Parts: sequence; C-alpha cells; structure tokens
Amino acid sequence: MKALRIGFMPLTDAAGLMAAVDFGFAAAEGLDVELHKEVSWANLRDKLMVGHLDAAHFLGAATIAASLGIGQRRFPVRAPLALNRNGNAITLATRVADELLASDPMALDDWRRTAIALAKSAAARRAAGKSPLIFGTVYPFSTHTYLLRRFLAEGGLDPERDVEIVVTPPPFAPDLADRGLVDGFCVGSPWNSFAVDSGKGVIAALGSEILPNAPEKVLAVPDSSPHLTSETGERLVRAIVAGSEFAAAPQNREKLADRLSRADRIDGAAALIARTLDGELILDSRGRRREDLDFVRLSGPGVHRPSFADAGWLFDEMIAARQTSTSSSLHRDEAERVFSPDLFDRAMGR
Repeated sequence: MKALRIGFMPLTDAAGLMAAVDFGFAAAEGLDVELHKEVSWANLRDKLMVGHLDAAHFLGAATIAASLGIGQRRFPVRAPLALNRNGNAITLATRVADELLASDPMALDDWRRTAIALAKSAAARRAAGKSPLIFGTVYPFSTHTYLLRRFLAEGGLDPERDVEIVVTPPPFAPDLADRGLVDGFCVGSPWNSFAVDSGKGVIAALGSEILPNAPEKVLAVPDSSPHLTSETGERLVRAIVAGSEFAAAPQNREKLADRLSRADRIDGAAALIARTLDGELILDSRGRRREDLDFVRLSGPGVHRPSFADAGWLFDEMIAARQTSTSSSLHRDEAERVFSPDLFDRAMGR
C-alpha cells in the first residue's frame, strides 16, 4: 500500500475526498491515505509548501496565486483534479439581518434586494460617522472573495471603499458574526447552516444564485511531486472521483452525513450536513427555505476535469479584484497551466 498524507478543511465540498478514504475507494486503488484536518487555508498552504502534506483539498484561486507568487512567496503547484462546483453562501449576522428587515420587511426575499438594502445601511452608517460594515471571506484568493464582491457591487457598494473585507476561517465565521467582529461572511457549507441553526446568522444569498457553476476546490499537488507523473497519482485521482460519485448519490446520503459528522471530519450534526449536501437550505430562524440541487456539485459532467477556462476565469477575477496588475499572455498561460488535465486524462483513460 502506498502511503499518502492529504490535508483538508472541514467542508461539505471535501466530501468526495473523505468518502474516498472512509468508504474504501482509496484502499481499492492500493493507497493508504491519511487525512489531516486543518482550521485555515493558510495552514494547508504552508504544510503543503514545507512537505508535511503530499496533497491538499485547496482553493482553486489560491492554487493559481501560489503558483504565480501573487501576494505571497511563489510556490508552484498543480491542480490535476477539480473536486466540486459551487457550495458557498453569504450569511449576515442576525443583528444586521434584523436591521435590514426593520427598514424593509422584504429585504431578505431576494439576494439582489438584500444587496440594495445593505448599501442603504452602509450609506446610513457613513452619514452617522460610524465605521464601515465588515465582511469575512475565507482567503483573499478564493471564489468566496469574488462572489462577495459581486454581491456587494449588485447593491452599488464599492468593495474597496464602502466595506472592509477580512479573512475569516470557515469554522470560526458564525462565532465571529455573533460577537460583532464581522457583519457578514461568505464561506463554504455547512458553516452558513451552522450559523442559522445556532441563531448567529441568516443566509442572504447562495453562491449558486450569484454565479452558477462556479469553480471551487481542487486537489493541489506540489509541482515538484513525483505523483503528478506516476501511477500513484493516477490511482489517487480515480479513488477521489469514485468517492465523489458515492458522495453525490442520494442513496448514500445518510451514511455519508453520519461519517462526516465525526470530530475528525466536519464535526457537526449529521442531519444539518445532509441538508447542505442535498441543497435544502434553511435560511433563518423563521424557517424560510431555499432549495437548489446545484448548491454544491460533487460529481457529474464537467465537475472533475481541470479546465483552462476555469483557471482563466479565476485569473480574470484576480485582476478585477486588483490582486494582480498584470494581464499579460505569459501570466495567463502560467495560470492556465496550473489546471492541467494531463494526470486526470491518464487516470480516466482519456
């Protein structure tokens, strides 16, 4: 058995990776995978960089940023496998949601209307000489950041001027909102639902509503790793694809959610985790619901094969967010190469 160490964040979009290990798909490929749960994306990046991990469940945009050395020390990595699409939501602290509803009882009925209501609240705060609204995102280079910026812009807010955006590790986001340290956040499931069930937040928008089919997490592997060109890498890709298919199948939902509820996985109520996997979101304490079968896509056509187009889109979002000032063809080519499908194609017999 080939031993591998892979890091992950406790999120439902890591379900395919966890299922590959916990339900025997990795072992069937001759792999002994040890999963390491982390609390922040920076931890994952650093452990991957210093060789404590062989691979990681990682943000697609952060993979590109690390490879190009944007905003950090350059660390070339590859994304030979995409793990999911969608899976994020924007949540408001309960006190902020209550303020919006006091001004407009329908402010939370539609995400665009919510964004407009937030803009009015931000303007009132400025006029009163108060500090700007603070929103959390999981990492500067993330789909979460770009979704949040689109959400704010829809209401007429300038993300650079009208609000403050800070880094908020997903598991800590509900408590930060409850303590008044952030006014809202964009993180992956199930932490938005945890905020609702604990009375600490109200889900204002699903990422799949703002940007359907958004590229999300990938399997990140150091560019120098022998696994990118070896049979071990091919076996790992096949195991995670099989695990993802298992995780996406409704008939496996109960036993999968029960497994993910363990302390060494996501650590939360199995019923809540199952709900987020099904795309059945309870939005607030009043029991309002929103259903979206594509809320998080773990498997299916177009999910797993790395795409040059997705890498290019993420690079464009970095430029739009002023995270990099260059849009040269050279840097675009480098960004796209991070999402090379070579290993995936070999593993899947393409």
